[in-house]
Amino acid sequence: MDITKLKRAPEKIHECLVELPDGRLITKKQLKIYIPVRFEERLLASIGIETQITGIYAIVLDDTYYGVSIINAMMRIEPTSTIKVEIEGTGYYEFTFDPGSTVVANVNLVKNDTLVYRIYDEIIAKGRVPWYLGYQELGKLFDSAKDHADANVGQNHEVTELLISLISRDPNDRHKYYRQSVNTLDDIKKTHPAYIPLRNVTYMATNTTNKLAGSYFGEGLVSALVSPSSRTEKIEDLLRK
Repeated sequence: MDITKLKRAPEKIHECLVELPDGRLITKKQLKIYIPVRFEERLLASIGIETQITGIYAIVLDDTYYGVSIINAMMRIEPTSTIKVEIEGTGYYEFTFDPGSTVVANVNLVKNDTLVYRIYDEIIAKGRVPWYLGYQELGKLFDSAKDHADANVGQNHEVTELLISLISRDPNDRHKYYRQSVNTLDDIKKTHPAYIPLRNVTYMATNTTNKLAGSYFGEGLVSALVSPSSRTEKIEDLLRK
């Protein structure tokens, strides 16, 4: 599937889904759901006789339109078929749902506050962002954490947006913040950021002292030599006194 040809159209996805009185969510047309294969090893998915996935996935209609779910809860799905595909060099599970089949077994989801940490660790701390989560969606990653996971995070967008701004980098220069390379919404649509782990000493540390004093000394030393600091920061002045 060529994701560059997909059109964002959540209204078309909603038109296909019907919630039944017993809590099941069924589809009127064939749909596909995508999640990274690594979600399974990060306990964000369980694939087997009963398949459960975290509610952070892409849902595609007719290989043309797609929508994005950002729900901080596990949900049981009942796909007609499950295969592994590769998208932009990364493995993904492709769950196919035939017309009339059940997509979500029950929309009344069980709360699990530890799930929020696993989402944070995988997507923000490790910088492993699935293709369907755009720069703007990431700022809303924990919007449902209170309702669906009973976790008091995400109420303040500024905190999440700050973390996202730190791991989002210019795809042509990962030392440069993505927010410094875009000026309009059109720029965001045309140029997608590259992502780095939150603790990546090569790109995250902003001064020589932090690069050499932090973890992974070898990587920090190489970064300090290749990209030396152009100015002395306040923390360095304090440490020298």
